[in-house]
Amino acid sequence: QKIAPMSLIFLTMNNLSTSIFLLMGLLSPLVGGWGGLNQTQTRKIMAYSSIAHLGWMATISSIMTNILIMNLLIYLIMTTSVFLSLIISKSKTIQDTTSTWTLSPTLTIIMLLS
Repeated sequence: QKIAPMSLIFLTMNNLSTSIFLLMGLLSPLVGGWGGLNQTQTRKIMAYSSIAHLGWMATISSIMTNILIMNLLIYLIMTTSVFLSLIISKSKTIQDTTSTWTLSPTLTIIMLLS
């Protein structure tokens, strides 16, 4: 979900003005944050989180591209660990993650830290 939008941002960041990237960087976390507030399904929460992080990436792209690439790599590593933890625990909702502690406390701690 991130590689295609980030490649578009990377290709167009020299052609668009900084104010457009900063406006997109402001609006995207607002939409992602408000959309994810009342969600209980982890897929929807992760989707809204992705929308919010895309705004932060757009803001970073207007500042420095080296930080943008580092931020993208860190985001991909963290998202991969969360998705793998959710797949291993077979959690579909937030309520499903509450029963993970009895099965695997280590996995629950990894999900919490990620």
